[in-house]
Amino acid sequence: MFRLKKRESFLGVSVGKRQYDLPLNKDKGNNFLILLIALMSVMGVLALCGSFALSEMKTRWTSGLENKATIEIPAQDENGVLLSNAIIEDIAITVTDLLETQPNIENVERLSDGEIAALISPWLGDSDKALEQFPIPALITVHFAKGADSDLIAERIKNVAPTAILDRHESWLADVLEFTGTLKAVAIGVTFIVLFTTIVSVAGAVQSRMAVYHEELELLHIMGAADSYITRQIQRYMMGICLKGAVIGTFTGITMVLIGTWLAGSGESALIPRFTLSGVQWIILLLLPCFIGIIGMGTARHTTLRNLRQMA
Repeated sequence: MFRLKKRESFLGVSVGKRQYDLPLNKDKGNNFLILLIALMSVMGVLALCGSFALSEMKTRWTSGLENKATIEIPAQDENGVLLSNAIIEDIAITVTDLLETQPNIENVERLSDGEIAALISPWLGDSDKALEQFPIPALITVHFAKGADSDLIAERIKNVAPTAILDRHESWLADVLEFTGTLKAVAIGVTFIVLFTTIVSVAGAVQSRMAVYHEELELLHIMGAADSYITRQIQRYMMGICLKGAVIGTFTGITMVLIGTWLAGSGESALIPRFTLSGVQWIILLLLPCFIGIIGMGTARHTTLRNLRQMA
């Protein structure tokens, strides 16, 4: 009994080179299980990176347009008659002066004619002569303070400029953010599916190996091996399989993301920023193999103990 306890202190392995009492390392299904875990890890990395990218895009859009509005002074009056540039300029100055006197407005900025011309140049071309042939609407950007009553400000603007249009960006921004949130939820769901598939795969692998080595397990029981002794061997074996597959899959997924980012180019726009990983996100990705290994070990322990109790 003393020798058995001493042997159990080594988690079911012999002194020197570690070996299993069961021929687990010689199982032909090991490579398939490693490949399966690696593929699940690649999917997990891609899903996590997709979630990180969507979060960054949502933050960029929210910080760029939240509490902001654009006021347009059209180039025609209420009857559809074109206004001259001088009249449009007077109306824009009146609206700007009104906005600067409002207490709940942090910043008011008037877009220059050159900036407006650059915005409409894709439709009208870059010719200055073409832009001089018709009046250009005036655009004013407004940054509201938190809690500001934009409806009241819009009403005051209408009093001095009936044709002015105030765009709060709320309608289309809400739809975009909702769509982004849905995609992020899908990415998180894929991550949980990967974890669930890993658990099911490990549990199935443990059950199949215990079925194959049923006689060997019965012999170990007859020799006095405790359930914990057998369980430690199987859970250590499964943790090694999961770690190997997870490391391969994680670094493969990270490589795919880096290559995809490089192929996408180094440019950056206000709508779609360049994807980069923060320090915390890198830590999450690099700890993914450890997490999968722990899940595999816990699943193997639970499955082994349950099957051993049924054998008793």
